Amino acid sequence: MRSTLASAAVVVAALVVIAAAYPRTDAERANVRRVRAHLDSVLIELGARDLSALTPAQRARRVRVVAELHAYRDRGVFPHNYDFAEPTPYFVDRKTGTLCAVGDLLHFTGHDDVLQRVARANNNVYAAQLGGDAEFRDWLKANGLTLAEAARIQVIYAEDPSPTVKAGNVLLRTMTYGAGAGAVITSMWNATANSDGHRPLVSKLGLAAGIASGVMGIAVLAQPSAPHTGAALSVTAGAVSVALASDAMWHHGAALAERRRAGQQHAGLEVNVMPLLALHGAGVEVALRF
Repeated sequence: MRSTLASAAVVVAALVVIAAAYPRTDAERANVRRVRAHLDSVLIELGARDLSALTPAQRARRVRVVAELHAYRDRGVFPHNYDFAEPTPYFVDRKTGTLCAVGDLLHFTGHDDVLQRVARANNNVYAAQLGGDAEFRDWLKANGLTLAEAARIQVIYAEDPSPTVKAGNVLLRTMTYGAGAGAVITSMWNATANSDGHRPLVSKLGLAAGIASGVMGIAVLAQPSAPHTGAALSVTAGAVSVALASDAMWHHGAALAERRRAGQQHAGLEVNVMPLLALHGAGVEVALRF
């Protein structure tokens, strides 16, 4: 049983380290989920449109564009909003160069000239505002799209967390992983060398580390952009640590109680034997007198 728990603790430790190594933040994962959900609904709408009014060439180009939009959705690499408190579109991510969905379709169809011109003029323009742009309208028509569909394809991006919030999240995750690692270490100790609880300090450390790991893991999971794999593993590591520390403390308490009982029995035996020894001594003394 103890070897199984120790092995489980080692596995948890490895998973915590792996989860901590992922560079993506919770906010980035939440952004990807949100954009993908938006594009999922858009792809359903695009597939439901009546295409009977389109020419064969328009329909063929539209099929290719919709397939690329699906691939763009699957890649999961989207722009970020660095500048505005309210959700805002970005044709091109000004830090990474990542294209928005409409920008990606322009690039895919070989219209980087239109993409770059629009981005230079107003990188945060809404597609619905490009109805007066003749080249953009021609591109839509050639690919069997409408301005309304382009407006639906375009995604607006929520503001990224401030540097202070990001730093706080990083600190909380770092502390959580640290507490999780401490819980794993004390778990292994309490599962092996301190299985009988003869080192009370180690047992107490395991209990404290387990509680800290669990509480901090839950705090991370409570963030809006959770769940986070590392936090869930920290909660698990905390639970294992608390269980093993409690088990070691119970065994130590049971051993102390057994020693106390043995001591009481020994003391009782001495009490019961002493009168007999006294009587035996008195008998010897009477015999000597005779």
